[in-house]
Amino acid sequence: MRKLLIATVLILLPLTAARADLYVVRRGDSLYKIARKFHTKIKTIRRLNGLRGNVLKPGQRLIVPGRSRFAKPKKSVATIKLLEKEADKLIADSKNRAIETLKELNSQDIYSLTDVIDTESELLSDAISTPMDVPYDNWNLSILNTPKYKSYFLKVLATIFKNYKNTPYVFGYNTPGRGLDCSSFTMRVYRKLGIRLPRTARGQFNVGFSVKRKELKVGDLVFFRTYARFPSHVGIYIGNEKFVHFSSMYHGLAISSLNNNYFRRRYIGAKRVLTEKKIREVVAKLK
Repeated sequence: MRKLLIATVLILLPLTAARADLYVVRRGDSLYKIARKFHTKIKTIRRLNGLRGNVLKPGQRLIVPGRSRFAKPKKSVATIKLLEKEADKLIADSKNRAIETLKELNSQDIYSLTDVIDTESELLSDAISTPMDVPYDNWNLSILNTPKYKSYFLKVLATIFKNYKNTPYVFGYNTPGRGLDCSSFTMRVYRKLGIRLPRTARGQFNVGFSVKRKELKVGDLVFFRTYARFPSHVGIYIGNEKFVHFSSMYHGLAISSLNNNYFRRRYIGAKRVLTEKKIREVVAKLK
């Protein structure tokens, strides 16, 4: 069974942006030497390869974390700048539409419009102040259909992402500054939003509400099958068919498209763990 798993990984790894790294055992190698070389632990190598003892054979292939640790992230800064640019554009478009609307209204209409907005804001506030165990229709994130909230929420995410822009991708790591993998990245981002997620992509796939691809909203978790049959890669949707993730291909924070051939074939679904109430809370802190 273990040989079959390793063989499957060997076939998939050259293609995947979320791959684990492989090391070919040399004469004189030991688990201690390999763990030290790649700045990881013996028990981590054992767990990834299903090893029970310490005996290694020359030519044996091992899945190891840490080989990307010294590679410089390629797309971190570009990813953050793209998010900030998109947010600023949404804000500008929203302001321009508001100005054009006001020009078409006389003063009496403006006062009437203000009253309506105040009333609807109070109703909206009451509607989204619901507990976490509410039906799905209270999780539809319709608030993100407005450029104002979508743009500010993108800015919140970009601000959080900045904390990890120089952190390299390291499979199995969860230490900012030394290395993160895809699921430790999403776990830490959502922790800053006040939501606790499981450590692994597989665990994160088992929480929240399932979301159809055509109904994706900013902040939804998107999942893929890469080097394993179970959910093994995860990212954060940011709109326009794009998502942000920690990628071994780009050595860290990167932005990719769901329409990319690789991800399109391996996409398995999305989960929503954010509520409108939570989005209002995090946006309010930004203002």
